[in-house]
Amino acid sequence: MKAAITDGKGNVWIDEVPIPEPEPYQCLCRTLACATCTGTDIKIMYGKLPWKENYPAILGHESIGRVIKKGEKVRYVKEGMMILRPTAVYPGGKLGNYYSIWGGFSEYGLVMDTRAFLEDHPGEDTGYGKFQMEVPSDIEPADAIMLITLKETAGYVMDMGITLNDSVVVLGAGPVAMSMVLFSKLRGAFPVIAVARRDGPLENIKKFGANYIINNTKEDMVKKVLEITEGKGAKYIIDTAGDEELFQNAFRMLAEDGRISPYAVFPEDAFKKVDGTKILQAKTGEVPAHNYLLDLVRLGKVSLKDFYSHKMPFSEIAKGFEMIKNKEAFKIVFEMGG
Repeated sequence: MKAAITDGKGNVWIDEVPIPEPEPYQCLCRTLACATCTGTDIKIMYGKLPWKENYPAILGHESIGRVIKKGEKVRYVKEGMMILRPTAVYPGGKLGNYYSIWGGFSEYGLVMDTRAFLEDHPGEDTGYGKFQMEVPSDIEPADAIMLITLKETAGYVMDMGITLNDSVVVLGAGPVAMSMVLFSKLRGAFPVIAVARRDGPLENIKKFGANYIINNTKEDMVKKVLEITEGKGAKYIIDTAGDEELFQNAFRMLAEDGRISPYAVFPEDAFKKVDGTKILQAKTGEVPAHNYLLDLVRLGKVSLKDFYSHKMPFSEIAKGFEMIKNKEAFKIVFEMGG
């Protein structure tokens, strides 16, 4: 089968790898599509994550597949189900000559029947398997992938404790920032302010509920945020941009009791340069927020198509990542076909 490989030096290409064989509690899926996780994938491709990864490796962690074969102890996952996050090789493993960096960009992947496994092994950790959850068949595969980021960010905003009339600043204007704005508004935050460098993405983020937008290349963001909040500063700042200078400057526009939460991945020493008492480390909520997001989609409160810009064939993955790097796309779904 074909899979997308990266070497940690900025390159991505497609190579042939073995089709994985499911273990007793696993199922084999035909992957339908996989999407870029723009900031994280680019860091992975250039070997810039703050922890060590082994290369060369199979890339991708926003995937969806359809079950085609079951392991002997699988009881609850059925053939034909659509499941999020199938992986060619689980983190920590190796398939052929390649390691796993979540391994979603592949024509086939594995998912786990976590319910059956936990019934037989109570209290054990299912690891990556816990994220492999069913999606209703009436949601288009490309759209369904967006549930991954949306579940993470919905849980994140809830764990931060954002509530009615809290002032929130979101740094960035990509898909993660869009969803942070949306869920802050759904929690009742006001005002919600988006800060980024480009006018186009900032205009786009308005439709997710941002009350104000600030282009920090044209305006003094600190002065503007203090003006909007009547001199109080923001109660919460969520950093989705991952820019160290922007992150450091954001502390100047916090309210006296305000907190800043770094959702983006930073080098460890970035936190040594700021007031650690102002940092709020929140948790993502991918598993507990699953049914919440399905309900929001069912009720028409969330349009999944709003969170990606392009669909492309898997064969054009190298071209797609060039588009991401050149800011010609903000999120791409690669469709496997077949």
